[in-house]
Amino acid sequence: MTVLKICSRQRWSSIKRPLTTVIIGQNGAGKSNLIEAIISVFRWLDLRRNEPKFNYQIDYRLDGVRVCLSNLPGSAAISVNGQEVKRTEFERRKTEWFPDLVFGYYSGGSRRLETLFDSHQRRYYDAIKRNDDNIACRKALAERRLFYCRSIHGILALLSFFAFPDEKVSTELREKLGITGFHSMLAHFREPWFAKGGNSKKVDQAADFWGAAGPAGRTAHGLKKVAFHPMALNGNSIDDYRDKQQSEAQFATFVPDLSRLQQFAKSFNDDTEMFFALEAMDISDLIRDVYLWVTRSNDASGDVGFADLSDGERQLLMTLGLIRVSRGKRALFLLDEPDTHLNPHWQHGYLKLIEDWTGIAADTDNCHIILTSHNPLTISALSREEVRVMSTEEDGKVTIVPPYTAPKGMGFTSTLTEIFGLRTSLDVDTQQMVDDRNTLARIEQKSDEQERKLIEINDKLGRLGFLFEDREPLYQDFLLAWHDVRYADRPALTPAQIEARRLAMKQLIQQLMSKESSH
Repeated sequence: MTVLKICSRQRWSSIKRPLTTVIIGQNGAGKSNLIEAIISVFRWLDLRRNEPKFNYQIDYRLDGVRVCLSNLPGSAAISVNGQEVKRTEFERRKTEWFPDLVFGYYSGGSRRLETLFDSHQRRYYDAIKRNDDNIACRKALAERRLFYCRSIHGILALLSFFAFPDEKVSTELREKLGITGFHSMLAHFREPWFAKGGNSKKVDQAADFWGAAGPAGRTAHGLKKVAFHPMALNGNSIDDYRDKQQSEAQFATFVPDLSRLQQFAKSFNDDTEMFFALEAMDISDLIRDVYLWVTRSNDASGDVGFADLSDGERQLLMTLGLIRVSRGKRALFLLDEPDTHLNPHWQHGYLKLIEDWTGIAADTDNCHIILTSHNPLTISALSREEVRVMSTEEDGKVTIVPPYTAPKGMGFTSTLTEIFGLRTSLDVDTQQMVDDRNTLARIEQKSDEQERKLIEINDKLGRLGFLFEDREPLYQDFLLAWHDVRYADRPALTPAQIEARRLAMKQLIQQLMSKESSH
């Protein structure tokens, strides 16, 4: 039986709690499955579709109210502050007891995580696609409680930021990415599925965006008003590697400078409202591509497009931009390996960037970020309370526990061995030499061949910067007592094994020191 038990602390007492929890562990431990399981529970609670096929219990707090969700035998399905709540009562007070936003992101190419958000995406689209009622559309957006981050969202978030700049984020963009400002933008529209008639008729309808209504239609017409020479055209589209060209009606709106973008933005109250208006065009099947060009500290020509940025830069802007436009909401952010494509410098300060760039730090009482990572640099500045190590025991049971000590101040090498559980931070060949050296060094009566081999290995290790003297009596005693010292080809340790090894080594050293002092 699979049982998921989670305590997600969204707001607690006056004790300051960390904004972020990072889950680490070996491949196959189930980190991505955990993210998917949490989303599945919230999806089931919100839509009553696709009931989870595993047992779960999730506790979280919103505005000081403790909510417990469970399908364990003998437990209430929903309880608030320890009291069982009927489904009808929960639905009536959902805005109080349910997060405003459960946000998901995966840095890989699989759609497995994204599919968990499809039902909410479809419901939102059905509500706004032809709806000119602003109040109804705002209500539909508020009820879109699950949101998945896709590639185009990085561009839309950056556009919204340029229209509603923030001095602190501007400084970070300039210093971290060299991006100094907005240059231009092209929104390339395509005929949507609801376009009617033959190809020539669809081209004629392009200037009216094929009758698109609701937020998508209003936003498209807003771009058309500020665009330089907007034009309809008949274009060819190639959607995949098979190069199957399809003729389609298209419409191009080019925004040539910041003043035009700001003119367009006057229709919105803030960057969040503008972002979701732009996104409405995408989910309504109107957008073929959005091209964004920026100025950089070493190039003000506008030749640098969003697509020209590195994978790491684009993914960083995508996740940080989405979190930023979601600020102010009571939100749970679930990020699966968001640091995959970042360089070591950014990995080292990634979590600090989240706070600095999004302005989310002021909302820690109402938000929590859970992310998975394989990178020791990402967790290098974290406390013990901010990290959870996920591992599979020999009996198949999956555990998630804090490390025995904080990564902060530990250093890269120690983080690998003491938190991630690597037996060694050396490459396999070098560690093999160290293992062979230790094996030979603890032999009291060596043959001539063994002596020559030990001298040869010590010479090689010395050239690599290893200092070693096998005649040190205390170290020889350590090797004799600590007989299992071969690490080159051994699997990673679990958190319990790390702590047990640390305790055993401490006790062994104490015994040896006691023995040494008695002589």
